[in-house]
Amino acid sequence: MLRLKNPHAVLAALQKRPGAVKSVEVQPGRGADAWQEVADLASSHGIAVSVQRTPPRRRPRGTERGSSNSALVEPPSPVPLQNLLPSGTDNHGLWLALDQVQDPQNLGAIFRLAGFFGVRGILLTKDRSAPVNETVCDVAAGGVEHVPWSVAGNLVQSFKSLQEAGVWILGTCERATTDIRDLAGDRSWMLVLGNEGDGLRRLTRERCDELCAIQPAGPVPSLNVATAAAACLTALSRR
Repeated sequence: MLRLKNPHAVLAALQKRPGAVKSVEVQPGRGADAWQEVADLASSHGIAVSVQRTPPRRRPRGTERGSSNSALVEPPSPVPLQNLLPSGTDNHGLWLALDQVQDPQNLGAIFRLAGFFGVRGILLTKDRSAPVNETVCDVAAGGVEHVPWSVAGNLVQSFKSLQEAGVWILGTCERATTDIRDLAGDRSWMLVLGNEGDGLRRLTRERCDELCAIQPAGPVPSLNVATAAAACLTALSRR
């Protein structure tokens, strides 16, 4: 069970799977508007809402975590890879794959970006990847609920299913000579981002249809993976 403290994450859970929200605890005056919306929606679904009126300074030491605004929510679940594939005439869009991204703050930020840019699905690796936990859900601010995600035991094998469905695999690599802003705009792309320290693994790079980079305009040569995701999604969305 997850204890979420971002009201936007809780609102998204209430909208997408209200049965997963087990209880809500709020304090008057602390993030009042957003948490009041959470409390109202939870009450409409018959979910228990408790209001903590004891001033924070009078609570026993060590009870802060349980007494601040929060909700108890069942963890979200991945979907089968088949659910991420385009179908019928609705086959255009953007997808993401993360090759062993390990920092939950980064993963949460990428989920939030995916929700903002309308990414149609995220593919995660099973091994050496951050779990979708409380930190990820809170940082994502609802992105985990709104963007479907799947976990691949073998990332490059999953690429084959996407390629057969008409999605082109686009890897990011600092050494690539193609700038992401020069890519064809009439394709559906799955953008692949690598691990925080090592980038994409060799086999992952080899199975991509294209490799691209964001050419720096200043003296700093590289970006954090979540920041790179923002820059790449912005570039791809403008085409």
